[in-house]
Amino acid sequence: MIPEENALILFKFGENKWIEKIKDGEVSFACLGRYIDIAKKTGNNEQGDIDEGVFARLRRGDSRIEEVSEQLQDDLEIISDGDYVKLRRKSSYLIPTFCFYSYRGIDLLNNEIEKPGIQRFSHYFDEKMFNGFSLDKVKNVLSSDSILSLLIIQPEPFKYLLGGELAKQGIDHVIRHINYTEFEKEEFFINPTEQRDELFYKFPKYSYQREARVCLINSPRNDLYDRLNINIGSLPDSYAILSKNKLYFELSADIVIKS
Repeated sequence: MIPEENALILFKFGENKWIEKIKDGEVSFACLGRYIDIAKKTGNNEQGDIDEGVFARLRRGDSRIEEVSEQLQDDLEIISDGDYVKLRRKSSYLIPTFCFYSYRGIDLLNNEIEKPGIQRFSHYFDEKMFNGFSLDKVKNVLSSDSILSLLIIQPEPFKYLLGGELAKQGIDHVIRHINYTEFEKEEFFINPTEQRDELFYKFPKYSYQREARVCLINSPRNDLYDRLNINIGSLPDSYAILSKNKLYFELSADIVIKS
């Protein structure tokens, strides 16, 4: 039986020079604020997200705004949004993160299934995954380093290697899938605790990214564009396959219909 929340396969999209580094074993964590900065400076709302780290959207005058202001003091960022405000911790800008596209058991089960037995399922990536994560639009004038590449990753070996190396270095990490449904509400509030749960929520327009995220919540960097590079050793083809082509994938599953 497939656990619904478990990743069956992971993907990493990006420019070839960075994807090859991951294949060679270098996992590079970027600060969350980098993605905010990308959205602000370039307007790239696939690779960037101006709302990263937001933990609340509340109507102006809501008592919770004053409560968290007292709690977080200078760490609180209040972002105007019409009749509402969005709230974010400034310190979240410096939290290192590493992201994947994750295909889960629940995604498999969301296919239209009419009968039991072994079946094949196809999955097609949203075109924004190809257009938003490289400079592929002007491929004809780019070197091979800059074209879109895709790393297809076996989840368990990768998690084992990354988790082991982080543990060796005494770095705590949290891996979770992104929740895209909570922010559908006009108002939402995620209690800003030490666990920084808000780092695993995004607005529904990003749901096509099917993101799983590794956050190093206790290892903030000193500058927005500082990176933390972790070497987990070169990944053999049995763990990760690199492709420079746009593709879709198929998988087989033995479907059992419960009575």
